[in-house]
Amino acid sequence: MDIKFNSIYIFDVKKEEAYTMNFEEGINIITSSDIDGTDRGKSVLLRSLYHSLGADAYFDSKWNESDKIYILKFEVQDNIYSIYRSRQLFKIFDSNEKLVFRTIHRSELAIFLGELFNFAIYLPNRIKDQLIIAPPAYSFLFNFLDQDKYDGTSFESFKNLRQFSNFKLNVIYSHLGIYNKNYFELIKQKEEFDLKIKSKKDEIDELNKMKDRTNLILDGFSCPETTEALENELSLETKEYSRLINEMNIIRNKLVDLRNQLEEQNIILKQLSKTETKKEKELKKILKDKVCPECHSILNDTLELRSKRYNYVDNIFNLRDEIKIENINVQEEISKNEKIYSDLVLALDKHNEKICKNKKEIDDYTRFKGLNKFIDEINSDLIVNVEEIDTIENNLKPIKKEIKKIKDKKKNVDENYYYLIDKLKNKFKLNELEAENYENLSKNFCASGSNKPLSTVIWYLTLNELKNKFCPEGTRFPMVFDSPNNAEMDQEKKHALIQYIIDSSNNFKQIIISAIGFNVNEYNINSKINIKILDNKKYCLLNKEVYKKNYRVLECMNEA
Repeated sequence: MDIKFNSIYIFDVKKEEAYTMNFEEGINIITSSDIDGTDRGKSVLLRSLYHSLGADAYFDSKWNESDKIYILKFEVQDNIYSIYRSRQLFKIFDSNEKLVFRTIHRSELAIFLGELFNFAIYLPNRIKDQLIIAPPAYSFLFNFLDQDKYDGTSFESFKNLRQFSNFKLNVIYSHLGIYNKNYFELIKQKEEFDLKIKSKKDEIDELNKMKDRTNLILDGFSCPETTEALENELSLETKEYSRLINEMNIIRNKLVDLRNQLEEQNIILKQLSKTETKKEKELKKILKDKVCPECHSILNDTLELRSKRYNYVDNIFNLRDEIKIENINVQEEISKNEKIYSDLVLALDKHNEKICKNKKEIDDYTRFKGLNKFIDEINSDLIVNVEEIDTIENNLKPIKKEIKKIKDKKKNVDENYYYLIDKLKNKFKLNELEAENYENLSKNFCASGSNKPLSTVIWYLTLNELKNKFCPEGTRFPMVFDSPNNAEMDQEKKHALIQYIIDSSNNFKQIIISAIGFNVNEYNINSKINIKILDNKKYCLLNKEVYKKNYRVLECMNEA
């Protein structure tokens, strides 16, 4: 589903001034003179768009926010709506200018817009330990870049985003359709189950300590008082026995895999040695015969051919060192797991002795009857706790399965993310970006100096490309870039940046860009473009004539 902005009205009710602008589907360019075109109100216009929808924008100190009223007309699946914002008051009207919603609470606005757009961000509120719908700003983070916030891989274009800690990844995966309300509820359920399991295991540890202390008092003279108690004792020991066997099987399989890796590495090393010997023989033969081994022609100069062979041998040296490093790591891992396996064998032997303990050694049963009964009760409690843990773990299995599916999707997203960023890094020669800083979405990167705006735009457009791929049926908002060419860049980079944004416009139903001194003839544009030129005086975007002309719109919505 695509959202489209139709027009924006900005009113200053104190000065009785206003400004309005219409937008078209496709590319919209808001520009002004490249000679003296600053401070004409381009940023005010673009910041007002999502600000009208409840995402607080950063206006400069000259902009008196308390006197301003914003009205944004937008389109949702061919239905026209208008949103009215005056400070913290929001009203929404349908195409007949009928009031359908009103609130002063951002949380209520988020719910209404979430239903209207069929998209909302749910985030965990750790303070209240509950899942809540995030304010509207989080729904628009992919789609607005403020001219003062071209700072790499961070969302900074709206105010008050820090009310949720570490929101960045949660928001990104929500936009990509991977996280949703159900996901966060699954995570909460898993945390609750894990907490219960930990509590039960702590209780089991305490019971075992009590049992050990009692056995110390008995000095080994203990046996179950009833058949049921005997079964409980044996059940506990059998479960522990099974756990040890299971752990041994896991380590054994891991050792097999590691030894197979070691064998494969040794085979590769042997093959490398053979290849190296072969290449050295070729070099000697070239020097001696001066005959090309590939086309058998006579060589006047063997330098180039020998250079290629030497480079090949150098590559073999590097590869051999890499494999030997891996070889050492694998050997160390084998030694570590052999030690673990050896410890498990000892533990299993001791446990076998415990299970097979001869009951005939208990001669003074009646004398320790009370303590034996206490041990039986502990065993009974242990059985209950173990069974409860089993039940909880069984309930956890489907939750873990669903979380595993989500993790697999995230891995796929990260692989695509790395590929896209790496391709654009090479395209724009952003050599200062290290691959390790964009290997997945959790990492941060930012190019230096004049490349900073370009790296920021690359990140935003890559996120939207991922959204189109992984959530093609999701809601797409208009893409708004505020003065991307206003940064300190040379003309070539400014041109490349705007051209890249224009080339990416087919990923959006509507894209709105402010750019000082924009000349349509300087760019390769294959689609319809709507250009608006601001030629008003500096700091005088709003005027009285527009206020009078559109007063009825303001009055109608103000009175509702």
